[in-house]
Amino acid sequence: MPFQLKSPLRKEFRLERSDKEFATEGDPTSVIIRQATQGDYELIRDLLNDYRREYDGQTITISQRLSPDDIRRREVYLTLSACNIMDEHGKPLFKFEKERLKNELEFKAAWYRLPPVVAEEIHKYVLEINPLWDDGTLPPVSVEENESEPEVLGEEKLGKD
Repeated sequence: MPFQLKSPLRKEFRLERSDKEFATEGDPTSVIIRQATQGDYELIRDLLNDYRREYDGQTITISQRLSPDDIRRREVYLTLSACNIMDEHGKPLFKFEKERLKNELEFKAAWYRLPPVVAEEIHKYVLEINPLWDDGTLPPVSVEENESEPEVLGEEKLGKD
């Protein structure tokens, strides 16, 4: 039988380091990260493009300013499927529609509000489920290892039949 597409793998991760650092009480803080598709990979690579044109023997390079944080933020934007982090008013910080973040500009504004340790821990789990993005081209982040095994979510847990 030929290759058949399946729903991307999703995993739930507990933000144990962040909860410990900020003495979170009650339910643990968690995120669900989705495995990236080819389209997601291409959207990341588009950020890294340099355009080179040669005219009369001279090379002209057109490039854009891009930081490692821009890449990390885009990787999270493309793969974060759920998150229970609340804002100062007790409302969800991130807005989702069909297990995808609803709007990149709104996500960026919300992402900027996170403490760096929380953002780093979320990104660490993005790389865990999407190891092709962890190619060593970005400076390492200093997030401690999560000691518990992440829960693999089957389609039945995600509300699918």
